[in-house]
Amino acid sequence: MKFTTTTAKTAIGAAGIAAASIVAAATASAAPPNIQGFGTSEPLIDGPLITNYTVSNLQPSTVAIPGYTPKGTLYQADVTARSDGGLVTPQVNDFIARGPNGQNYRVIDKVAAPGSLNPAPIPQGNESTGTLYFDVTGAPPNGVVYNDGMQDVLMWTSNMPGTSAPGATPNSPGAPPNSPGAPQNGAPAPGTLPAPAAT
Repeated sequence: MKFTTTTAKTAIGAAGIAAASIVAAATASAAPPNIQGFGTSEPLIDGPLITNYTVSNLQPSTVAIPGYTPKGTLYQADVTARSDGGLVTPQVNDFIARGPNGQNYRVIDKVAAPGSLNPAPIPQGNESTGTLYFDVTGAPPNGVVYNDGMQDVLMWTSNMPGTSAPGATPNSPGAPPNSPGAPQNGAPAPGTLPAPAAT
């Protein structure tokens, strides 16, 4: 009987190590987020479902959201969700604004915000546009991230060649063509990509 108990414990231990190795290997082989400049379309593929998201114009907002009092500075970004495969549902609550220091600001999705992206399903070949709102309580954001709850999947930032800083217009006066515009409204200057999420 002792041999059977020892054998069973060994088998359970080996199975646990094997499972941990598989999880570690899957995590290690996870693809890094697709990082693009603002205004670039990025595909989110979930089996046969393909949603192309485009995020642009991250800037401080002057919009008043009924029933919501910001704790910091309200920011907004334009977003387009297009179905390029199947009937897709925009996952509005997966968007995060992120500062250069890695600080995250979740999208405001608890109340109806004016012009916000409609989370209703989108038939293939159609699109929905709207606005994402973020309550920024620290460093101004320089990127917007789509995070699936486990990892960053898509990222838009002002720190890509040929894109503008948040709140700036591309090719603003005094800026050379196709170069980042000057930061406005307290936005961070282009430099490094938004830092990974702070833990």
